[in-house]
Amino acid sequence: MIPILEFDTPTFHPGRNTTIRRGDRWHSVPEARLRLRDGILSPPMPLETALKKFSALSESDIRFEHDPKCRTLEGLLHEMQRIYPGFDPEEDITVCHFNF
Repeated sequence: MIPILEFDTPTFHPGRNTTIRRGDRWHSVPEARLRLRDGILSPPMPLETALKKFSALSESDIRFEHDPKCRTLEGLLHEMQRIYPGFDPEEDITVCHFNF
């Protein structure tokens, strides 16, 4: 079964997109479907993933972040702490890239 990436803000731009997920659940997942607006699912999309500490992220890691408010490290941290209560910048995260 192909896993589904859920989005609080299902906003995407043409081409490469990035989403950051807490922990390692999405690391090494080869493909996923995206839950788009109105609950519609995308076709399966290949994922490129990397596991790292949130504190090790660079601006270039999030340059293609799908959510405009998460394209800065400060904005992304704010959203991570809102979506994942208790999130700490020293936690592991998975960087997921996909083409939309």
